[in-house]
Order: sequence, then structure tokens, then C-alpha cells
Amino acid sequence: MDTVVIMIIVWSVIVALAFLLEFLMYNMVSTWFAFGGIVALISAPFDLFWPWQILIFVTSSLIFLLAFRPFAVRFIKTKTTPTNLDANVGMKVKLLKDSDDGKSEIQINDIVWKVACPEGSKIGDVMFITGMQGNKYIVDVNKKEETQ
Repeated sequence: MDTVVIMIIVWSVIVALAFLLEFLMYNMVSTWFAFGGIVALISAPFDLFWPWQILIFVTSSLIFLLAFRPFAVRFIKTKTTPTNLDANVGMKVKLLKDSDDGKSEIQINDIVWKVACPEGSKIGDVMFITGMQGNKYIVDVNKKEETQ
């Protein structure tokens, strides 16, 4: 078999595998390697020495990845599954003890959690979980969501 035909087959398989991997994983990375494979596939009939084709593949894949991935990620919505901690944001809770330097405790489903709360909060004050900071909930008297 001619070298050109072999390289066309190789690049075609790489392109197909990259698109298949993207279809299965959906991580917006292998797509750009598929496009790099297409560029290398286009260069194959010019009978370039195979290391040059690999260089073309790697270079064009990186260019596609760095240039277009940030734009693509902005427009593609991925479904995020809230964790059990995220699901509690917005929940109404009562403080279990007085605030000590902006720290207190709450109870959710028989589990006691440390919380960051406003200074001067007292036991029994009704608060809303507004977010998380590390392993602590953030609570406030107002029901609003904060960025983490």
C-alpha cells in the first residue's frame, strides 16, 4: 500500500475515534483533536513526511482547542446535579447556639453543621442558607443567594 493511502486511513480513524469519544464523553476536548485530524487528513495527499503530519495534527488541534473551546463552553449548557449540600441552599433554619465571632451551628436532618452567620445572632434566630464556604454553610436573615 502507498504511504499516502495509509496516512489517509490513519487520520480518518483518528478523526472517527475523536468524534466518537466526544459523543460518549461530551467534554469539549476531543472535538478539537478531531478537527486537528481533519487538517492532518487534508495534508496527507501532499505526501508530507509523517512527522510533519503529526506536527500539523498537534499544532492545529491545540490552536482549535485554545481558540474555540472558551467560546463553545459559553454556549453549551451542561446539566449540573446539585449535591445534598447544594440542595439545602434557600432552606429556613434555626441557630442552635449564639454567634461566636460570626460562627454558630444549625441542624439539618439530625446532622449538626457549622455555619457562618451575622455577628450578634442568637440561639433560635431564623436564618436562610445562602451558600457554602468550604465545609460550612453561610446563613443570613435575608433569603438571597450568594456566589461562592
